[in-house]
Amino acid sequence: MRRVLFSCFCGLLWSSSGWAVDPLGTININLHGNVVDFSCTVNTADKDKTVDLGRWPTTQLLSAGDTTALVPFSLRLEGCPPGSVAILFTGTPASDANLLALDDPAMAQTVAIELRNSDRSRLALGEASPTEEVDANGNVTLNFLPIIER
Repeated sequence: MRRVLFSCFCGLLWSSSGWAVDPLGTININLHGNVVDFSCTVNTADKDKTVDLGRWPTTQLLSAGDTTALVPFSLRLEGCPPGSVAILFTGTPASDANLLALDDPAMAQTVAIELRNSDRSRLALGEASPTEEVDANGNVTLNFLPIIER
């Protein structure tokens, strides 16, 4: 029975194509658009941010791997597209390419700056941070924890 119904249905489809009406005319549709890079802007208060890593005695950084306390800071981004964002940091690497070298190495020898994510995991230079979700207003706050490391 199904085979008969299917055959009848196919016959109707093929037979109706013979009844096609002449086209009314040609319609031209022109489409125009631009693809642009849509990114966030940094909140005005965070554009020229200085993060004070503190003043530490040399005894705090005696051996390789010694660190100072974590110093939290955040970057607020605005006007972001829906979804999630990440950020990456670049700069002059120290002897360990995942650490930032100091601007003036004469000030302190054998130390560098390590950047960590809010979950305290190391953020390598030039690699994207874990993504953070943008809120309904297009805003997101990224939190980081830099430390001084020997």
